[in-house]
Amino acid sequence: MALVRDPLGLLRYPLSRPTMRNAPRIFPSRLTPRERRTYRAATGFFVLLFFGLIWPIYPLFSGIYPRVLGVPFSLAYVVGLVLLSFAVLLALFRWDDRHGSSGDDPTEDT
Repeated sequence: MALVRDPLGLLRYPLSRPTMRNAPRIFPSRLTPRERRTYRAATGFFVLLFFGLIWPIYPLFSGIYPRVLGVPFSLAYVVGLVLLSFAVLLALFRWDDRHGSSGDDPTEDT
C-alpha cells in the first residue's frame, strides 16, 4: 500500500472505509438460530441490568429502609443484581460448554 500526503503534508497510509462486508459483528455469522437467540437474550439481560443500576431506575430502590439482613435496601439491591448477573453468566457458560459453539475460534486449541 502506497503512502499518501495528508492536508498537513505528512505521509500516511490511506484510510479505507469499512463496508458491510468487513464491518465488525457482535455475533459470528456461523451461529445457529438457537445459539444466536441465547446470546441475544443474555445480552438483553445485561443491558437491562445496566439500566437497573443507573438513573432513573436505581433511585426507586435507593432507600435505607427496609433493611435486608442488616444492610440498607439500596446495597442489598445492588448485591442482588450482581449475584443475579453471576448466575446468568454461569448458566450461559454451562450452556455453551454443553452445547458447544458452532462459531469456530481459530485461537482455541483442540
